[in-house]
Amino acid sequence: MKKEVYPGIFSIKEKGSFGIIKPPENIYILAGHDGLIYDAGYGDKKTVKYLVNEIKKIENKYKEKNEEFKLTRVLPSHAHPDHFSGLKLIREYLGVKIVLTKKTAEIIHNKKSFYKIFETNDIEDYLIARRNLWRKIKDAVVKKLSRIFYRRIYGLSFIDDPDEIIEDNTEILINGESWKILPSPGHAIDHIYLYNAEKGILFSGDNVLRTITTWLGPPSCNIKDYVNSVESLNKLPNLNIILPAHGSPIKNPKERIGEILKHRRERAQQVINLVNAHSKIGISPKEIVQKLYPNGKKFLIQVALGWVCLTLKILEENHLIKRDVGKKEIIFFPSDKSEN
Repeated sequence: MKKEVYPGIFSIKEKGSFGIIKPPENIYILAGHDGLIYDAGYGDKKTVKYLVNEIKKIENKYKEKNEEFKLTRVLPSHAHPDHFSGLKLIREYLGVKIVLTKKTAEIIHNKKSFYKIFETNDIEDYLIARRNLWRKIKDAVVKKLSRIFYRRIYGLSFIDDPDEIIEDNTEILINGESWKILPSPGHAIDHIYLYNAEKGILFSGDNVLRTITTWLGPPSCNIKDYVNSVESLNKLPNLNIILPAHGSPIKNPKERIGEILKHRRERAQQVINLVNAHSKIGISPKEIVQKLYPNGKKFLIQVALGWVCLTLKILEENHLIKRDVGKKEIIFFPSDKSEN
């Protein structure tokens, strides 16, 4: 389903499935004589053909008005599978050039470079001390199944021959207008914004969503970087509307930015409070998640464990908490600094 969210800018919503495992995705069309597709979505043939058909409808609308319509490039916001998997087929079906930032190009070059970014170490990333044979087998099975899922359901494919590689802090011309590409790491190390200062339009990718919380988890996410990337939006001189990768447009950008930053501060404080409340016996990351989500389903618990562990590591770096590594689990206590 296509929708003109701003004059000359269309959002095409790709349908998802399996709930939040494969969420609906917004693909943006910046229409004109030298247009651009922002984000590439899923790469299965059914989804890409749907996208192409919707683009053809936009093209027909322009032809009816005797206005020029030509898409020349496709640019993903970051190297997560729901944002770049469609690149190869989009280029094949529409004849557009694939444009990547240097960081994105390095990540999605091939299977090895991509999965290297997402390989986790339990002790370092999820703060789990136990690493027995059963867990190793389980992790190997999960890794294998996830790769099959991304390939068959997401249509995951890699790009070893992009048409153009650009810096992640530069300007490009789209339909004769200047747009800034701004690095915005946190949710992903290669995440970028696309911003038009004159119109006050920002494509936020996954960093700023209207109603849902951005996923943050190890090993490639960083909460400190994420907060800095969101805070940086307050410095933009003329921010009027944010167009996110998921959900509807954000027409109150300053308010939404404030909500996100407040939410992150509150979450960090909740973790500190739980550690302080268990100062004598300590508390593990899993126990923190269970306290925060007492009725949470297994998938939610696993997702939440990611941001909790990232938060614990920041608090530890700031000497607000300290760890004790046992045989089965890592538990946290208030640091001497926080106790004082």
